[in-house]
Amino acid sequence: MITSSMGAHGAIFVLARGACIFLILIFAADKTISDAKTPDISNILRLLFEPLKLSPSAPFIHENGRTVVLPPNPRYTNKMGKDILILDLETRRLNSTALYEKGEYDWRTIDRVSGGVFAHYAYAQIHGYDYKFIHVTEFKDRHATWIKPSALASLIKDYKFIVFLDADATFRFMQLPIEWLMNYWDVEPHHSLVMAKDPWDPKEPQYNSDRFNRTYTNTGFMIVQNNKQVMPILKAWHECPDDVRYPNCSQWKQPKFHEQSAFGEYIRYDYGEYIKELECGQANGFPGVEISHCQGQFIRHYWFEKAFVKLDYIENIMNAITHPIQKIFAEEEHAIFNPEEEHFALSTE
Repeated sequence: MITSSMGAHGAIFVLARGACIFLILIFAADKTISDAKTPDISNILRLLFEPLKLSPSAPFIHENGRTVVLPPNPRYTNKMGKDILILDLETRRLNSTALYEKGEYDWRTIDRVSGGVFAHYAYAQIHGYDYKFIHVTEFKDRHATWIKPSALASLIKDYKFIVFLDADATFRFMQLPIEWLMNYWDVEPHHSLVMAKDPWDPKEPQYNSDRFNRTYTNTGFMIVQNNKQVMPILKAWHECPDDVRYPNCSQWKQPKFHEQSAFGEYIRYDYGEYIKELECGQANGFPGVEISHCQGQFIRHYWFEKAFVKLDYIENIMNAITHPIQKIFAEEEHAIFNPEEEHFALSTE
C-alpha cells in the first residue's frame, strides 16, 4: 500500500488513509501468453513492424507526405529498450477478458478501454519497452485518477522514463519510438514531466484554464523522467488534495479535472522549469477538433468519440500487415499476373 506518511527523503511515498491501492499487476512485457505451438505475439509484432520502424534520429515521412526532420544534434540516438516503461492504470476490469473467459472474444465487440490498452501493449512490444497494466481499486475520498502521481512515484525508480497513457489515448504512428518523439519535442535532462496543453477557446476562456487564465496541461499522456526533481514533484502532487502544502487543493478531490486541475493550479507554479508543456496539437485531441488545432499529430486523445481509439489501432496494425503484401505485389507482380505472358481467349464455339 502507498500512503503519504513518509518523509520527503523516502524512496517513494505511499497513499494516505482511504486512498487507492494497487491490486493486480496483470502482466509485464516479458510475460508470454503463448504456448509452445503458438508463435509469441511479441515476436510477431516486432517482425511485422520491423520494416516500418524508425531509428530515434531518422527523418519521418508523415501520412500527408510531408517529411518531418528532427532538430539538429538529437539527444536520444540509441534505443533504450527496457529502460522505458509503457504504463496503463485502470480501475475497470477489461470487458474483453470477461468475453475471452466465456469463449466469446471478438475484436468487433470489445470496448474502447480494451482497444486502447491493447494498442499500448503492442507499442511496447514493437519497440522492446517494458509494459505494465496495473489494476487499482477506487479511492474512498477522491476520484480514481488521483492514483497517477503515487503510481508513477512507485515505479519511476526502476526506469529512465515512464510513458503513461489513459485508455482513450493512443499512438498515432506506432512505428515511431518514444526516443524519436523526445528528440522532436526536445526533452532535456532536467525535464521531469512532459505533457500537452488542453484546447483553449477564447469564447470560453474559463474552461480548461486555471485561476490565472493559463491553459491546463492534460495528464492523459505523460512522459516522466527519472531525475532529481521528479520525486519532489510527484510527492507535492500526491499530497495536494490533503491541503498539506497547498490550501484549498482539496477542492479538486472529486470535481473535474481532479489531479489535472490540481497540477495546473498549484504544482506547475512551483516546478515550472522542470515541466515541458507541448502544444495541444502535438500530443492531445483528435481529427475534427478545431480549437487550438488540437488534432493529435503524434498522440491522439479521444476525450469524445472514444471508440475511435480502436480505429487508430486498426490502421496501425493493418499498415504493418499489408506492407509485406504490398512488397510481394511490387516485386513479384509478374508472377501473379503478367498480361504479356498469359494468353486468354474467348471461345466462339
